[in-house]
Amino acid sequence: MMSKKMSPRGRWSAIVGLGAAAALALTACAPPGASPSGDDANEDTSTLKVGYISPITGNFAIAGQEMVDGWNLYWEVNGDEVNGVTVETVVEDDAGNPEVSLTKAKKLVELDEVDVVVGPLLANTALAVAAYTSSVGVPNLHPVAAADDLTQRSANDFTVRTGSMSASQMHFPGGVWAGDEGYKTAVTLCPDYAFGWESCAGFKQGFEQNGGEVTAQYWYPNGTSDFSTYVSQIRAAGADIAFVTTAGGAPGPDFLKSFMGLGLGDTQDLLMNCCSLDQATLRALGDDVLGFHSVSNWAEGRDSDVVREFNDAYGAKFDGKIPSLNVAGGYMTASLVAKVLEQHGYVSGDDLVAAISSLTVEDSILGAVSFDKYHNPIAPVYIREVQEIDGKLYNVPIKTFDAVDQWLGKTPEEVLAHESYSQSFQG
Repeated sequence: MMSKKMSPRGRWSAIVGLGAAAALALTACAPPGASPSGDDANEDTSTLKVGYISPITGNFAIAGQEMVDGWNLYWEVNGDEVNGVTVETVVEDDAGNPEVSLTKAKKLVELDEVDVVVGPLLANTALAVAAYTSSVGVPNLHPVAAADDLTQRSANDFTVRTGSMSASQMHFPGGVWAGDEGYKTAVTLCPDYAFGWESCAGFKQGFEQNGGEVTAQYWYPNGTSDFSTYVSQIRAAGADIAFVTTAGGAPGPDFLKSFMGLGLGDTQDLLMNCCSLDQATLRALGDDVLGFHSVSNWAEGRDSDVVREFNDAYGAKFDGKIPSLNVAGGYMTASLVAKVLEQHGYVSGDDLVAAISSLTVEDSILGAVSFDKYHNPIAPVYIREVQEIDGKLYNVPIKTFDAVDQWLGKTPEEVLAHESYSQSFQG
Protein backbone atom coordinates (compact mmCIF):
# COMPACT_ATOMS: atom_id res chain seq x y z
CA MET A 1 0.00 0.00 0.00
CA MET A 2 1.04 3.58 -0.49
CA SER A 3 2.62 5.51 2.33
CA LYS A 4 0.10 7.57 4.30
CA LYS A 5 2.67 9.84 5.95
CA MET A 6 1.42 12.69 3.74
CA SER A 7 -0.85 12.82 0.72
CA PRO A 8 0.91 13.39 -2.64
CA ARG A 9 -0.84 16.73 -3.09
CA GLY A 10 0.08 17.92 0.41
CA ARG A 11 3.64 16.58 0.20
CA TRP A 12 4.31 18.23 -3.16
CA SER A 13 2.90 21.54 -1.91
CA ALA A 14 5.23 21.33 1.06
CA ILE A 15 8.21 20.60 -1.19
CA VAL A 16 7.45 23.54 -3.48
CA GLY A 17 7.03 25.80 -0.45
CA LEU A 18 10.58 25.17 0.65
CA GLY A 19 11.81 27.50 -2.11
CA ALA A 20 14.78 27.44 -4.41
CA ALA A 21 17.16 25.65 -2.06
CA ALA A 22 14.77 22.75 -1.67
CA ALA A 23 14.19 22.66 -5.41
CA LEU A 24 17.90 22.18 -5.96
CA ALA A 25 17.90 19.33 -3.48
CA LEU A 26 14.89 17.83 -5.23
CA THR A 27 16.69 17.54 -8.53
CA ALA A 28 19.49 15.61 -6.86
CA CYS A 29 17.27 12.53 -6.44
CA ALA A 30 19.13 10.11 -8.68
CA PRO A 31 17.65 7.16 -10.57
CA PRO A 32 19.07 3.67 -10.10
CA GLY A 33 22.66 3.57 -11.29
CA ALA A 34 23.33 7.29 -10.82
CA SER A 35 25.86 8.69 -8.36
CA PRO A 36 24.70 9.62 -4.85
CA SER A 37 23.48 13.19 -4.50
CA GLY A 38 25.96 15.78 -3.36
CA ASP A 39 28.16 18.55 -4.68
CA ASP A 40 29.83 16.28 -7.21
CA ALA A 41 26.76 14.25 -8.25
CA ASN A 42 26.83 13.58 -11.99
CA GLU A 43 23.10 13.27 -12.65
CA ASP A 44 22.07 14.96 -15.90
CA THR A 45 19.04 17.08 -15.01
CA SER A 46 18.87 18.47 -18.53
CA THR A 47 17.35 15.19 -19.80
CA LEU A 48 14.34 13.23 -18.59
CA LYS A 49 14.90 9.71 -19.86
CA VAL A 50 11.66 7.78 -20.36
CA GLY A 51 11.27 4.04 -20.83
CA TYR A 52 8.03 3.28 -22.70
CA ILE A 53 6.58 -0.25 -22.59
CA SER A 54 3.73 -1.21 -24.92
CA PRO A 55 2.55 -4.27 -26.88
CA ILE A 56 3.49 -3.28 -30.43
CA THR A 57 3.41 -6.87 -31.65
CA GLY A 58 0.94 -9.66 -30.87
CA ASN A 59 -2.82 -9.61 -30.29
CA PHE A 60 -2.90 -6.06 -28.91
CA ALA A 61 -0.43 -4.53 -31.35
CA ILE A 62 -2.85 -1.95 -32.77
CA ALA A 63 -3.79 -0.62 -29.34
CA GLY A 64 -0.18 -0.72 -28.18
CA GLN A 65 1.14 1.18 -31.18
CA GLU A 66 -1.60 3.78 -30.78
CA MET A 67 -0.55 4.31 -27.17
CA VAL A 68 3.01 5.00 -28.34
CA ASP A 69 1.74 7.20 -31.19
CA GLY A 70 -0.16 9.43 -28.76
CA TRP A 71 2.93 9.94 -26.60
CA ASN A 72 5.15 10.71 -29.59
CA LEU A 73 2.57 13.02 -31.16
CA TYR A 74 2.59 15.34 -28.17
CA TRP A 75 6.35 15.89 -28.32
CA GLU A 76 6.29 16.26 -32.11
CA VAL A 77 3.61 18.95 -31.93
CA ASN A 78 4.95 20.79 -28.88
CA GLY A 79 8.68 20.05 -28.99
CA ASP A 80 10.58 17.63 -26.75
CA GLU A 81 12.34 20.32 -24.70
CA VAL A 82 10.45 21.90 -21.80
CA ASN A 83 11.94 24.45 -19.42
CA GLY A 84 15.46 23.38 -20.34
CA VAL A 85 14.72 19.65 -19.96
CA THR A 86 14.79 17.38 -23.02
CA VAL A 87 12.50 14.36 -23.00
CA GLU A 88 14.22 11.27 -24.43
CA THR A 89 12.16 8.11 -25.00
CA VAL A 90 13.24 4.47 -25.29
CA VAL A 91 10.40 2.19 -26.51
CA GLU A 92 10.23 -1.52 -25.63
CA ASP A 93 7.71 -4.08 -26.91
CA ASP A 94 6.24 -6.48 -24.33
CA ALA A 95 3.81 -8.22 -26.75
CA GLY A 96 1.21 -8.15 -23.95
CA ASN A 97 3.10 -10.77 -21.92
CA PRO A 98 3.63 -10.07 -18.17
CA GLU A 99 6.97 -11.90 -18.01
CA VAL A 100 8.29 -10.05 -21.05
CA SER A 101 6.95 -6.78 -19.68
CA LEU A 102 8.79 -7.27 -16.39
CA THR A 103 12.01 -8.19 -18.22
CA LYS A 104 11.74 -5.04 -20.34
CA ALA A 105 11.09 -2.90 -17.26
CA LYS A 106 14.23 -4.25 -15.58
CA LYS A 107 16.25 -3.62 -18.74
CA LEU A 108 15.03 -0.03 -18.95
CA VAL A 109 15.76 0.69 -15.30
CA GLU A 110 18.97 -1.25 -14.73
CA LEU A 111 20.69 -0.93 -18.12
CA ASP A 112 19.19 2.17 -19.74
CA GLU A 113 18.89 3.97 -16.38
CA VAL A 114 15.61 5.65 -17.26
CA ASP A 115 14.10 8.23 -14.93
CA VAL A 116 10.54 7.03 -15.43
CA VAL A 117 8.68 4.06 -16.96
CA VAL A 118 5.49 4.71 -18.94
CA GLY A 119 3.08 1.81 -19.55
CA PRO A 120 2.44 -1.00 -20.22
CA LEU A 121 -1.11 -1.36 -21.54
CA LEU A 122 -2.79 -4.51 -20.20
CA ALA A 123 -3.94 -4.96 -16.60
CA ASN A 124 -1.77 -7.98 -15.77
CA THR A 125 1.35 -6.48 -17.34
CA ALA A 126 0.75 -3.15 -15.62
CA LEU A 127 0.45 -4.71 -12.17
CA ALA A 128 3.69 -6.66 -12.68
CA VAL A 129 5.64 -3.59 -13.81
CA ALA A 130 4.22 -1.32 -11.09
CA ALA A 131 5.26 -3.79 -8.39
CA TYR A 132 8.82 -3.81 -9.73
CA THR A 133 9.24 -0.08 -10.39
CA SER A 134 7.93 0.85 -6.95
CA SER A 135 10.38 -1.59 -5.36
CA VAL A 136 13.33 0.24 -6.98
CA GLY A 137 11.99 3.77 -6.57
CA VAL A 138 11.24 4.57 -10.22
CA PRO A 139 8.00 6.37 -11.21
CA ASN A 140 5.53 4.41 -13.34
CA LEU A 141 2.91 6.31 -15.36
CA HIS A 142 -0.08 4.51 -16.89
CA PRO A 143 -1.71 5.96 -20.03
CA VAL A 144 -4.20 3.14 -20.65
CA ALA A 145 -4.03 0.35 -18.03
CA ALA A 146 -7.30 0.14 -16.10
CA ALA A 147 -6.53 -2.45 -13.39
CA ASP A 148 -8.38 -1.25 -10.27
CA ASP A 149 -5.64 -2.34 -7.89
CA LEU A 150 -3.01 -0.09 -9.49
CA THR A 151 -4.59 2.73 -7.50
CA GLN A 152 -6.32 0.72 -4.80
CA ARG A 153 -4.85 -2.32 -3.02
CA SER A 154 -1.47 -2.00 -4.77
CA ALA A 155 -1.30 1.81 -4.66
CA ASN A 156 2.13 3.23 -3.89
CA ASP A 157 4.07 6.49 -4.03
CA PHE A 158 5.65 5.67 -7.41
CA THR A 159 2.60 4.74 -9.54
CA VAL A 160 0.06 7.14 -11.09
CA ARG A 161 -2.72 6.55 -13.61
CA THR A 162 -2.29 9.38 -16.12
CA GLY A 163 -4.58 8.73 -19.08
CA SER A 164 -7.12 6.13 -18.04
CA MET A 165 -9.42 5.26 -15.15
CA SER A 166 -9.85 2.17 -13.07
CA ALA A 167 -12.11 -0.24 -14.95
CA SER A 168 -14.91 -0.30 -12.40
CA GLN A 169 -14.82 3.53 -12.17
CA MET A 170 -15.21 4.03 -15.93
CA HIS A 171 -18.18 1.67 -16.22
CA PHE A 172 -20.13 2.50 -13.05
CA PRO A 173 -21.76 5.55 -14.74
CA GLY A 174 -22.87 3.25 -17.56
CA GLY A 175 -25.00 1.34 -15.11
CA VAL A 176 -26.37 4.56 -13.60
CA TRP A 177 -27.26 5.82 -17.08
CA ALA A 178 -29.03 2.56 -17.99
CA GLY A 179 -31.16 2.89 -14.85
CA ASP A 180 -31.91 6.53 -15.64
CA GLU A 181 -33.05 5.47 -19.13
CA GLY A 182 -35.66 3.19 -17.58
CA TYR A 183 -34.08 -0.21 -18.17
CA LYS A 184 -35.08 -2.66 -15.44
CA THR A 185 -33.02 -5.75 -16.34
CA ALA A 186 -29.56 -6.20 -17.83
CA VAL A 187 -27.21 -8.95 -18.93
CA THR A 188 -23.42 -8.50 -19.07
CA LEU A 189 -20.67 -10.00 -21.24
CA CYS A 190 -17.04 -9.28 -20.34
CA PRO A 191 -13.60 -10.87 -20.89
CA ASP A 192 -12.66 -13.46 -18.28
CA TYR A 193 -9.80 -11.69 -16.50
CA ALA A 194 -9.31 -8.71 -14.16
CA PHE A 195 -10.28 -5.97 -16.62
CA GLY A 196 -13.51 -7.76 -17.53
CA TRP A 197 -14.43 -8.61 -13.95
CA GLU A 198 -13.88 -5.01 -12.87
CA SER A 199 -15.73 -3.55 -15.85
CA CYS A 200 -18.77 -5.72 -15.27
CA ALA A 201 -18.65 -5.04 -11.52
CA GLY A 202 -18.71 -1.30 -12.12
CA PHE A 203 -21.69 -1.48 -14.49
CA LYS A 204 -23.54 -3.94 -12.23
CA GLN A 205 -23.15 -1.79 -9.14
CA GLY A 206 -24.19 1.39 -10.93
CA PHE A 207 -27.23 -0.34 -12.41
CA GLU A 208 -28.32 -2.00 -9.19
CA GLN A 209 -27.79 1.15 -7.13
CA ASN A 210 -30.15 2.84 -9.60
CA GLY A 211 -32.91 0.27 -9.26
CA GLY A 212 -31.98 -2.24 -11.96
CA GLU A 213 -31.31 -5.99 -11.79
CA VAL A 214 -28.50 -7.84 -13.57
CA THR A 215 -30.13 -11.16 -14.40
CA ALA A 216 -27.15 -12.97 -16.00
CA GLN A 217 -23.40 -12.50 -16.47
CA TYR A 218 -21.33 -14.21 -19.16
CA TRP A 219 -17.54 -14.37 -19.56
CA TYR A 220 -15.43 -15.12 -22.60
CA PRO A 221 -11.70 -16.01 -22.79
CA ASN A 222 -9.15 -13.67 -24.34
CA GLY A 223 -8.60 -14.66 -27.94
CA THR A 224 -12.29 -15.26 -28.66
CA SER A 225 -13.15 -14.41 -32.26
CA ASP A 226 -16.51 -16.16 -32.72
CA PHE A 227 -19.08 -14.59 -30.38
CA SER A 228 -22.14 -16.31 -31.80
CA THR A 229 -22.58 -18.55 -28.72
CA TYR A 230 -22.46 -15.54 -26.40
CA VAL A 231 -24.83 -13.53 -28.57
CA SER A 232 -27.26 -16.46 -28.48
CA GLN A 233 -27.04 -16.43 -24.66
CA ILE A 234 -27.74 -12.69 -24.61
CA ARG A 235 -30.79 -13.23 -26.84
CA ALA A 236 -32.06 -16.07 -24.66
CA ALA A 237 -31.64 -13.99 -21.49
CA GLY A 238 -34.25 -11.52 -22.74
CA ALA A 239 -32.92 -8.59 -20.68
CA ASP A 240 -33.87 -4.99 -21.42
CA ILE A 241 -30.24 -4.04 -22.14
CA ALA A 242 -26.94 -5.86 -22.67
CA PHE A 243 -23.63 -4.44 -21.41
CA VAL A 244 -20.62 -5.72 -23.38
CA THR A 245 -16.91 -4.96 -22.97
CA THR A 246 -13.74 -5.87 -24.83
CA ALA A 247 -10.11 -4.89 -24.30
CA GLY A 248 -9.76 -3.43 -27.79
CA GLY A 249 -8.59 -4.78 -31.12
CA ALA A 250 -10.50 -7.39 -33.08
CA PRO A 251 -13.02 -8.54 -30.39
CA GLY A 252 -15.11 -5.34 -30.75
CA PRO A 253 -15.86 -5.76 -34.45
CA ASP A 254 -16.03 -9.55 -34.05
CA PHE A 255 -18.72 -9.30 -31.37
CA LEU A 256 -20.76 -6.76 -33.31
CA LYS A 257 -20.63 -8.85 -36.49
CA SER A 258 -22.15 -11.77 -34.54
CA PHE A 259 -24.59 -9.46 -32.74
CA MET A 260 -25.93 -7.97 -35.96
CA GLY A 261 -25.55 -11.18 -37.93
CA LEU A 262 -27.92 -12.98 -35.56
CA GLY A 263 -30.47 -10.17 -35.88
CA LEU A 264 -30.06 -8.46 -32.51
CA GLY A 265 -29.10 -5.09 -33.97
CA ASP A 266 -32.77 -4.05 -34.19
CA THR A 267 -34.15 -5.99 -31.23
CA GLN A 268 -31.67 -5.82 -28.33
CA ASP A 269 -30.60 -2.54 -26.68
CA LEU A 270 -26.85 -2.49 -26.13
CA LEU A 271 -24.26 -0.48 -24.20
CA MET A 272 -20.60 -1.16 -24.99
CA ASN A 273 -17.36 0.04 -23.39
CA CYS A 274 -14.59 2.34 -24.53
CA CYS A 275 -12.55 -0.16 -26.46
CA SER A 276 -15.25 -2.22 -28.13
CA LEU A 277 -16.70 0.81 -29.91
CA ASP A 278 -13.48 2.73 -30.40
CA GLN A 279 -12.32 4.22 -33.70
CA ALA A 280 -10.89 0.90 -34.92
CA THR A 281 -14.40 -0.59 -34.72
CA LEU A 282 -15.99 2.45 -36.34
CA ARG A 283 -13.56 2.26 -39.26
CA ALA A 284 -14.17 -1.48 -39.64
CA LEU A 285 -17.98 -1.43 -39.53
CA GLY A 286 -18.87 2.06 -40.76
CA ASP A 287 -22.52 3.08 -40.93
CA ASP A 288 -23.63 -0.25 -39.46
CA VAL A 289 -22.81 1.11 -35.98
CA LEU A 290 -24.47 4.52 -36.33
CA GLY A 291 -26.53 5.21 -33.21
CA PHE A 292 -24.76 2.61 -31.04
CA HIS A 293 -23.94 3.61 -27.46
CA SER A 294 -20.85 3.18 -25.29
CA VAL A 295 -19.32 4.47 -22.05
CA SER A 296 -15.78 5.85 -21.80
CA ASN A 297 -13.56 8.55 -20.30
CA TRP A 298 -12.68 9.63 -23.88
CA ALA A 299 -15.08 11.13 -26.43
CA GLU A 300 -13.51 12.24 -29.70
CA GLY A 301 -16.75 13.99 -30.68
CA ARG A 302 -16.86 16.24 -27.59
CA ASP A 303 -17.46 19.93 -28.35
CA SER A 304 -14.13 21.28 -27.13
CA ASP A 305 -11.37 23.29 -28.83
CA VAL A 306 -8.77 21.15 -27.03
CA VAL A 307 -10.28 17.96 -28.46
CA ARG A 308 -10.62 19.43 -31.97
CA GLU A 309 -6.97 20.57 -31.98
CA PHE A 310 -5.86 17.12 -30.83
CA ASN A 311 -8.03 15.40 -33.45
CA ASP A 312 -6.65 17.69 -36.17
CA ALA A 313 -3.03 17.09 -35.14
CA TYR A 314 -3.52 13.32 -35.15
CA GLY A 315 -5.39 13.37 -38.45
CA ALA A 316 -2.68 15.48 -40.08
CA LYS A 317 -0.07 12.88 -39.19
CA PHE A 318 -2.13 9.73 -39.70
CA ASP A 319 -3.98 10.16 -42.98
CA GLY A 320 -7.10 11.79 -41.57
CA LYS A 321 -7.77 9.15 -38.92
CA ILE A 322 -9.48 10.09 -35.66
CA PRO A 323 -7.65 9.25 -32.40
CA SER A 324 -8.75 6.41 -30.15
CA LEU A 325 -8.66 6.20 -26.36
CA ASN A 326 -5.23 4.56 -26.61
CA VAL A 327 -3.86 7.55 -28.53
CA ALA A 328 -5.55 9.95 -26.11
CA GLY A 329 -4.02 8.16 -23.11
CA GLY A 330 -0.50 8.43 -24.50
CA TYR A 331 -0.98 12.10 -25.45
CA MET A 332 -2.55 12.98 -22.08
CA THR A 333 0.34 11.37 -20.21
CA ALA A 334 2.87 13.39 -22.19
CA SER A 335 0.94 16.59 -21.54
CA LEU A 336 1.00 15.99 -17.77
CA VAL A 337 4.73 15.33 -17.80
CA ALA A 338 5.22 18.54 -19.79
CA LYS A 339 3.16 20.56 -17.28
CA VAL A 340 5.33 19.33 -14.41
CA LEU A 341 8.54 20.12 -16.29
CA GLU A 342 7.22 23.56 -17.21
CA GLN A 343 6.34 24.36 -13.60
CA HIS A 344 9.24 22.75 -11.75
CA GLY A 345 12.00 21.76 -14.15
CA TYR A 346 13.55 18.31 -13.80
CA VAL A 347 11.73 16.13 -11.24
CA SER A 348 12.35 12.44 -10.51
CA GLY A 349 11.35 9.62 -8.17
CA ASP A 350 8.18 9.78 -6.13
CA ASP A 351 8.32 13.57 -6.39
CA LEU A 352 7.42 13.27 -10.09
CA VAL A 353 4.34 11.22 -9.19
CA ALA A 354 3.45 13.67 -6.42
CA ALA A 355 3.82 16.61 -8.81
CA ILE A 356 1.54 15.01 -11.40
CA SER A 357 -1.01 14.09 -8.74
CA SER A 358 -1.10 17.69 -7.54
CA LEU A 359 -2.19 18.98 -10.96
CA THR A 360 -5.69 20.17 -11.77
CA VAL A 361 -6.43 20.59 -15.49
CA GLU A 362 -9.61 22.49 -16.30
CA ASP A 363 -10.07 21.21 -19.87
CA SER A 364 -7.69 18.54 -21.06
CA ILE A 365 -8.50 16.29 -23.99
CA LEU A 366 -10.23 14.08 -21.38
CA GLY A 367 -12.06 17.00 -19.74
CA ALA A 368 -11.52 18.47 -16.25
CA VAL A 369 -9.02 16.22 -14.45
CA SER A 370 -7.64 16.13 -10.91
CA PHE A 371 -6.27 13.26 -8.80
CA ASP A 372 -7.07 11.56 -5.51
CA LYS A 373 -4.49 10.63 -2.89
CA TYR A 374 -4.12 7.17 -4.46
CA HIS A 375 -2.88 8.80 -7.73
CA ASN A 376 -6.06 8.01 -9.64
CA PRO A 377 -7.89 10.57 -11.83
CA ILE A 378 -11.14 12.20 -10.84
CA ALA A 379 -12.57 13.05 -14.23
CA PRO A 380 -15.62 12.93 -16.51
CA VAL A 381 -17.17 9.78 -17.93
CA TYR A 382 -19.18 10.07 -21.13
CA ILE A 383 -22.11 8.12 -22.49
CA ARG A 384 -21.38 8.25 -26.22
CA GLU A 385 -23.40 7.76 -29.38
CA VAL A 386 -21.90 7.03 -32.78
CA GLN A 387 -22.79 9.96 -35.03
CA GLU A 388 -21.65 11.14 -38.44
CA ILE A 389 -20.01 14.57 -38.56
CA ASP A 390 -18.62 15.95 -41.82
CA GLY A 391 -18.57 12.50 -43.34
CA LYS A 392 -16.73 10.80 -40.46
CA LEU A 393 -17.97 8.73 -37.54
CA TYR A 394 -17.39 10.02 -34.01
CA ASN A 395 -18.36 8.94 -30.51
CA VAL A 396 -20.33 12.02 -29.39
CA PRO A 397 -21.29 12.54 -25.72
CA ILE A 398 -25.01 12.45 -25.06
CA LYS A 399 -24.58 12.42 -21.28
CA THR A 400 -21.64 13.53 -19.12
CA PHE A 401 -20.95 12.41 -15.56
CA ASP A 402 -18.56 14.98 -14.11
CA ALA A 403 -15.84 14.36 -11.51
CA VAL A 404 -16.25 10.58 -11.29
CA ASP A 405 -14.03 8.98 -8.64
CA GLN A 406 -13.00 5.35 -8.24
CA TRP A 407 -15.15 4.46 -5.22
CA LEU A 408 -18.52 3.68 -6.87
CA GLY A 409 -20.59 5.65 -4.40
CA LYS A 410 -18.81 4.14 -1.39
CA THR A 411 -15.97 5.27 0.86
CA PRO A 412 -12.38 4.24 0.09
CA GLU A 413 -12.37 2.24 3.30
CA GLU A 414 -15.44 0.26 2.22
CA VAL A 415 -13.98 -0.55 -1.18
CA LEU A 416 -10.53 -1.48 0.09
CA ALA A 417 -12.01 -3.75 2.76
CA HIS A 418 -13.56 -6.12 0.21
CA GLU A 419 -11.77 -8.55 -2.06
CA SER A 420 -10.78 -7.76 -5.62
CA TYR A 421 -13.48 -8.31 -8.23
CA SER A 422 -13.80 -11.71 -9.89
CA GLN A 423 -16.48 -13.83 -11.56
CA SER A 424 -17.75 -14.79 -8.13
CA PHE A 425 -17.48 -11.35 -6.49
CA GLN A 426 -19.06 -8.41 -8.29
CA GLY A 427 -19.53 -6.12 -5.31
